[in-house]
Amino acid sequence: MSRGIRAVAILVVVLGAAAAIVLGVFQIRSIDVKGNERYSAEQIRDDLIYDFKTRNTLYFSWKYRSEGPAADAPYLKSIQAVMLSPTSVRIVVQESQIVGRVQYDGKNVYYDADGDVQEISDTIYSRIPLVAGVEIEAPQLYQKLVTKNASVLRTMLNITQLLVKSELIPDSVTFDANQNMVLRLGQVTVALGQDEYLEEKIANLVSIYPQVEGEAGTLNMEGFTGKNEAITFKADSEPERFEETESGEETSDQTQGDSLAGEGAAGQENPEEAAPAEGEDVSPEEAPEEAAEETSATFMVFDSSGTLRYDAHVVGGQVVDSYGNPIDGCYVNENGNVVDAYWNEIDPATGQLAQ
Repeated sequence: MSRGIRAVAILVVVLGAAAAIVLGVFQIRSIDVKGNERYSAEQIRDDLIYDFKTRNTLYFSWKYRSEGPAADAPYLKSIQAVMLSPTSVRIVVQESQIVGRVQYDGKNVYYDADGDVQEISDTIYSRIPLVAGVEIEAPQLYQKLVTKNASVLRTMLNITQLLVKSELIPDSVTFDANQNMVLRLGQVTVALGQDEYLEEKIANLVSIYPQVEGEAGTLNMEGFTGKNEAITFKADSEPERFEETESGEETSDQTQGDSLAGEGAAGQENPEEAAPAEGEDVSPEEAPEEAAEETSATFMVFDSSGTLRYDAHVVGGQVVDSYGNPIDGCYVNENGNVVDAYWNEIDPATGQLAQ
């Protein structure tokens, strides 16, 4: 055998031995999964390691060397693999974030920020808003939701993403036939209206909701744009008042709801407070409370620290809280209106914005 042939034969043997070592030794026997929440490590492993090539440690770590989506596991937004040894790898995954759910044929259909269906099951996850009143076609896993009206899907994605981001999760988000949105937060109904100024509405709702949480009523934000409009709250328990006219007829005077302030909006009205009777003596201890009743309204203002105060009223020409303490940054101007630290001008007799 010539020297050249012998060298080729040796090379073939060496390469074969090297290939055998690579194929035999570099086999995934252990996989460490980090970052998974909804999906088990076993499911992720089975979806990513499915043939001879993907079982090889070197190939697997090369295939998923760069952080990015995994076609073999569409529920993963990204995956990145690192080889720990010839037989073990670690992968760090990021699941597609679920932002909302709709119901179809009794099943919960969960979708992500892109509107892609991520799960169809009987499971109900907490902190995920339910969307109702929207007609969808039969959902397909990992395919985009299809609605009867394409604009509704866009609005669904907008509102549910804003709610999840703000961590204010309602019991439901309901669309009516005109695409007006209504949120249910316990006993509080929030009328959001159309898909306009949604970011401003949700931002103000986050600051206002703690004031009405636990109460039963409707918070009206349909016309809110973030430009000093009043946000009113109408309690379900508010009675209907009747006044008698000169002719003896009774006329209905529905009580106005409380007016709440968002970022620079007006305040809260309480028409049930009554002024003291004419000629009635008022003791010094009772004076602040009785004087507060003369305005027949409480309202919301921002003080000098930027804190929203919802129990403001006027006593003796001074803006005070429910305990009679002056509220810094607020004063009564020459027109008799209250000006708060954000330059909102409020009529103290009605609690509504004067400017």
